[in-house]
Amino acid sequence: MNLAERLEIIIPTYNRKEYLRSTLAALTAPDSPVKNCSITVLDNASTDGSSEVIESFAKKFANVTHIRHPKNIGGNANISRAFELAEKEYFWVLADDDEYDWRAWPEVEQAMQDKQALIIVNHEILPFHSAPIPANLMRLLTFVPAAIHRSDTITPEALINIYYNIPTWFPQLGAVAEVFNKNLPYRMVSQNIVLCGKNTNHQGLEYHRRTEELDDPFRLAYFEVNYLKALGVLKDKKMRAVACEQFLGRKKSFFLAVQETFKQNMIEYGHYLGNYMAPLAVLSNWQRVRFVLAIFCNYLLFFLLYPKYARKRKRFLKRLQDYKNGKKV
Repeated sequence: MNLAERLEIIIPTYNRKEYLRSTLAALTAPDSPVKNCSITVLDNASTDGSSEVIESFAKKFANVTHIRHPKNIGGNANISRAFELAEKEYFWVLADDDEYDWRAWPEVEQAMQDKQALIIVNHEILPFHSAPIPANLMRLLTFVPAAIHRSDTITPEALINIYYNIPTWFPQLGAVAEVFNKNLPYRMVSQNIVLCGKNTNHQGLEYHRRTEELDDPFRLAYFEVNYLKALGVLKDKKMRAVACEQFLGRKKSFFLAVQETFKQNMIEYGHYLGNYMAPLAVLSNWQRVRFVLAIFCNYLLFFLLYPKYARKRKRFLKRLQDYKNGKKV
């Protein structure tokens, strides 16, 4: 097949000069099967020299395009723009810090020939090493580059869900859910092609995705809390319930998972009511009962152990402030 006519690659980026240089070099290397595909880099008004790196590749390779936003629109909005701009039959939204193993690439091209709506090229975090069913894949596909999408699945409804989920950190799940909601065909390749990057710039605290300056209705929440909110894009209640049941992606009871997650959410984000009400909307009735009991136990422990919680929150806020002031945390 003429892959360059059927597949395009879009890379959202911001201030990741060295990671981006390595990624573009890997994609345009002589042994890369996508070296002739259109590669568009969505530059979120970088200030660290990333723009110059992109320009150097654009001058060397005619298929590399640099789109620099006049303002930084935020990482999740930049991901959303990638889904909106896709034009070719298939598109692949990549991170700027990953590595690649092309051995299973022929399976991708066969999946394209077979008109698969979603081609899954990474299964490193498939929950419980379980079957690739939609409820399991929702968690897996929080990793944006894990899937190649067929462009005609990005319907107006999917775009609405994509943009709706910008505050949850998971706009891509709006596109994934469109495939599962309509029972469209998907396929998983036998080996990981894209490998999770070695990015350590946030050290697990996701500072760069926080929005402390926003009012409460728009403030973000802890990773797993946001994931629960994002699962509202799944229309099938049974599928959604299974996805919610294992939302932490590891073997643990739902009750304990809620306790652990929302304890951390209290430490990092306080007690904003919306972070409890929004997840309730996506849970099944039995899950809601366990959810409410877990939150009740959390608050009981909070009042009994208030000094401990207060110290943890104070330490976290200090680290956050140090990060904002440019200190290493």
